[in-house]
Amino acid sequence: MATSKCLSMLTIKADLCHNDDELIKLNIGGYCYTTKRSTINDNVDEQSYLALLIRKQTKTLYGEYFIDRDGKYFRYILNYFREKTLLLPENFTELKQLLSEVQFYGIDRLKNDIENRLNRTNEQNLCLQSGLHLTLISKLNPKKTIVKLIGPLKLLSIFPIQFIGEDFLRIISSFSHPKNILCQLTFPFDEKLISCQPFDQLQRFVLTKQARKMGLIVSYCDDYFYIPTEREIVSRDELAQLFFKKYNGKIVKTNVTHDDPCVLVENWLLSKQSDEIDSNSSIQANVL
Repeated sequence: MATSKCLSMLTIKADLCHNDDELIKLNIGGYCYTTKRSTINDNVDEQSYLALLIRKQTKTLYGEYFIDRDGKYFRYILNYFREKTLLLPENFTELKQLLSEVQFYGIDRLKNDIENRLNRTNEQNLCLQSGLHLTLISKLNPKKTIVKLIGPLKLLSIFPIQFIGEDFLRIISSFSHPKNILCQLTFPFDEKLISCQPFDQLQRFVLTKQARKMGLIVSYCDDYFYIPTEREIVSRDELAQLFFKKYNGKIVKTNVTHDDPCVLVENWLLSKQSDEIDSNSSIQANVL
């Protein structure tokens, strides 16, 4: 009985002898880290893997504690202990791998932070997938004039248009799948018009029939129809600024065409779904 008490007292004294400022060396899958004992103890439960490791497990020949895990992710865990917040590189794409490591070590607070960030990332990805894709073709002249803009019909609602144009878009938006109606827009700079030519015969039939019905000009050779605007079409730079600032626009791809070195082709993604673009029931005319 006396021997048992003595052993218990020795264990307690051994634990008390651990200095919080003692440097702890960790070898995690070949990655070596050094930190204070207190940095670990202050951030994990006393029964967690790391706490038990530095309290009980024998060190290696080199005075390290070895853990057979992917060591490159532990830097973020250690920084979390030090800064009390999750700090990751701007384009970090390995949240799931980091979460797996955190779950192994049993760090619940950090696990919750990573899961919340994963949820936000998934929401952002869904937003990008449902964003508005378009192609902008511009002349590389001093005025940087727009030649064509190719995208869904709802893209037209970005521009301030006259009442007949608003009525046309409002009617078109009541169709079954207005977001799937694609148009190719050309911009005559001597008129306050947007000329539009649908891509396929079905779209052309539906849109031009409605355009004729409303008195919009339709070409009989190519079935172009024209949406009157309230001002001249903006330059490429003005439109790009609108895309950047109002719609969280991103240029996905850009190149100068081989056929004409004076033509710039840009593929855009507008990921911020605004009322002007996303609404099927109303058209805003005061964007610009």
